[in-house]
Amino acid sequence: MSPTRFIPRPLVLALAACAALSACGGGGGGAPAGINSSQLASLSGSAVDAPIAGAQITITADAPSGDSGATVIGSVTANASGGFTLQVTLPSGSVPVFANAVDPTDAALVLSSYLGQSDALAAAGTLSSSNLPDLDISPVTTAALAVYAQLNGGYTNLTPAAYAGTLQTYGSDVLAIAAAIKAVGDKLCTPSTTITSTTTTNLAAAIAAGANLSSSNPVTLSTAITELGGNCAGVLASLPSVISADPVFGPELELGDVIDAGAAALPAGSYVLQGVVAQTGFGATASTLSSTLTTPNQVSPADVINDTAVTVSSTGAVSSTDGNVSGNVVGNLLTLTLIDPGTHTTYTLRGKIGSMPSAMTGGTQAYAVRSGGTYTSNGSTMLAKFNAVLAPAAASANWAGVTAPGSITRTEGVSCAAGSFPVRLDVFAARDGGGTIGECIAPSATGWALSTPSSTNPGDDFGFDGQSGMSTASAPSLSAPTWTPATGAPYVLSATGASITVNGTQTTGTLYYVMGSQTIVIAGTTGTTGTTSNVLLHMHGNALTQVSEAASNSGDANTSSSGLMGDGGSGSHQSDH
Repeated sequence: MSPTRFIPRPLVLALAACAALSACGGGGGGAPAGINSSQLASLSGSAVDAPIAGAQITITADAPSGDSGATVIGSVTANASGGFTLQVTLPSGSVPVFANAVDPTDAALVLSSYLGQSDALAAAGTLSSSNLPDLDISPVTTAALAVYAQLNGGYTNLTPAAYAGTLQTYGSDVLAIAAAIKAVGDKLCTPSTTITSTTTTNLAAAIAAGANLSSSNPVTLSTAITELGGNCAGVLASLPSVISADPVFGPELELGDVIDAGAAALPAGSYVLQGVVAQTGFGATASTLSSTLTTPNQVSPADVINDTAVTVSSTGAVSSTDGNVSGNVVGNLLTLTLIDPGTHTTYTLRGKIGSMPSAMTGGTQAYAVRSGGTYTSNGSTMLAKFNAVLAPAAASANWAGVTAPGSITRTEGVSCAAGSFPVRLDVFAARDGGGTIGECIAPSATGWALSTPSSTNPGDDFGFDGQSGMSTASAPSLSAPTWTPATGAPYVLSATGASITVNGTQTTGTLYYVMGSQTIVIAGTTGTTGTTSNVLLHMHGNALTQVSEAASNSGDANTSSSGLMGDGGSGSHQSDH
């Protein structure tokens, strides 16, 4: 097929689910004969960025639209502004429900999203994209479903916990596939004519099927590059950092969602907020938050944020004594306005909160914040990544709280000495390309030590750039032997003099890692251009990064306290598009 047929855009679906039709307004005063009113729901939303006039919206049960076993329970044509409203009867019991969208001008644009289980949706009351962001239909949600289906042979056992588990452990794979969808969809590169998929959902499924996800040698990033071909390798070096920092896409990569509207995953109380904010150098369209690939010459170096007087109220309002932190938390979704006291930059952030294993924080429950957002630079709206810890005063950082890899660790061909954790890092350097490398991390009470593995699987140890594509000879290299707590910020590890080399270009500066995050940041000045840059390294899901969407997590970091891992199978995804 011609690559120009892909035109995905983020489609934000705001859903209002009502216990009875009469409570939703319009549509009559009661349920039809034979229909239980508690199964009725009114769904309202819009397809945006830019508004997709006449978008075909379909709500299905059991599987996404077009997949084997899908049951259509409602459909509607969006108006000229992309808005729509429809009423559906949800199936009885706990049945997975999906939202699907097709661009009427291009049948190749097919995107899907998992909404949750039918009984929970019917009982939850009013839901919207402000408190249930997995209602977005986007390249990320489409990629996540492709990964889940590939691992489990379909959607039979799909639940919110299993979906969250897929994101926790396979988030980096989801990110790579989402980047591929967006690359061809927004015509950011010219794929080769070898692309066999005819829809965006089939493109996602093809990459997931070829990535060996359930093996010790997953090759998702290289599979995406191979599947696209052409000159797309360079774009795939940029898009993952864009997607993870985008306030619409970024939260979709994290944790899943608490279905109960208004449920607080973060208890009221006083907290310390410690984290790292890293400008990416990529622009965002303010009206739609649709990421672009504009890269300015300069960004501010990544900065440690440390606010010791943050309060969360019983209604979820977030504030700080100094006025630098304000926002709101609903379920595990956090919206935040953050003023960096060092640079005086104001960030508007949106992300997820997850409870960290209490062994990591001295037995007291603390919470990881994974978010992306925007700020203004020279009159333009730009993207930034923000990872942080919200910890009660009684908590204390215990970097030795993880003692051994658990069953959810993905070793991915990385061999380490006893007591060390095998990790896989995806490197995305916008100007230099990227790749993936294996490392070993040894936790201790005073920080972490990084070492080279005794062996790695070369199948997923490679580099790539915008011109030549993949090359095992150009795999990135990272030097940062010892990570210790940052001054005054015990939940942030730092390593001065760290360096990373990507396709011959070395960036030297300070490495930062925030407890409970999946992102390593190196902030520094490149030796060849003198340009300030923040290089983001995305850590594949492993025992060091596991957090829970539940309000508490008393287990150690080797297990998931909310039963997240429901995706251990290795079936195939059969799509009927």
